[in-house]
Amino acid sequence: MRVSVTVDDREPAGLVEAVRAYPDVIDVTVERLATGDLAIDSVGIERKTPRDYVTSAMGRSGSDLADQVERMAAAYDHSYVLLEGDFADLESLRTNVSPASIRGSMASITARQGVAVIPCTDRQHLIDFAIRLGRKHAEDPTSRRLPVGSVPSRREPTTKRMYGCIEGIGPELAATLYDRYPTVEALLEAGVDELTGIDGIGPTRAKTIHTAFRDDGP
Repeated sequence: MRVSVTVDDREPAGLVEAVRAYPDVIDVTVERLATGDLAIDSVGIERKTPRDYVTSAMGRSGSDLADQVERMAAAYDHSYVLLEGDFADLESLRTNVSPASIRGSMASITARQGVAVIPCTDRQHLIDFAIRLGRKHAEDPTSRRLPVGSVPSRREPTTKRMYGCIEGIGPELAATLYDRYPTVEALLEAGVDELTGIDGIGPTRAKTIHTAFRDDGP
């Protein structure tokens, strides 16, 4: 699925060009947005560098970001704050605000205002994630219900529950996969032949597992 993106005209030219170069973007409009830095249909994105985030969320004059988040929530069906950096960048910032306080602010906005604050490592990853968010919100969700019992208890590790959501994988096989591949990254390194060697997994099921976290859809 390809999308159209609107970029606020105050964003740097390099970001606009990076959005235009993204394979799944069919059209880019540069204009003044009332709120947010990127808009993909009903999805609004506020882009921040780690330093921008600290200044706007925890500045001496109060939280400008809180106002921005409120305006985005009113203007878009889905809103996000994406950081052009990661948690390690927060540790290296030279500010009067501790990294723990910054993380607490991120958690507070996510939990209390319902707008997720997500570190995205760098600009390229930020654009990639923003486009994927826009696509996922625009796509029709699957109408096929998961079989009863296919998802292990919420008390189980997240990775095991993700394995339980793979088509044809119930709680027992999810547990087997988790014991052998405790992270999704470990499972991604397994080939079809290796998966077929696991008790209870035949060639067809092995192919399903192998593509489960690789197939990003049309």
